[in-house]
Amino acid sequence: MPISSLIIRTQEEKTSEVADKLKDFKAVNVENIEGSNIVIITDTIEQKNDKELWSNIENISGVLQCDLIYHNFEDEEGL
Repeated sequence: MPISSLIIRTQEEKTSEVADKLKDFKAVNVENIEGSNIVIITDTIEQKNDKELWSNIENISGVLQCDLIYHNFEDEEGL
């Protein structure tokens, strides 16, 4: 059950559009928007889903960079 926080750097004129697209992802919560930076939290079922989600985010038109801030990937069975 990976939970991650990422900062998404966007083209300034597309920040609102990118934020709206991020809100469409079921596993994404938009936490903060400041200038051309968007901070999000992702909550996925498995690590492979997390990587797929990050890839999808990087492919959004207007996204320049996607950087990991925090990542917790504890296995539920281990808890």
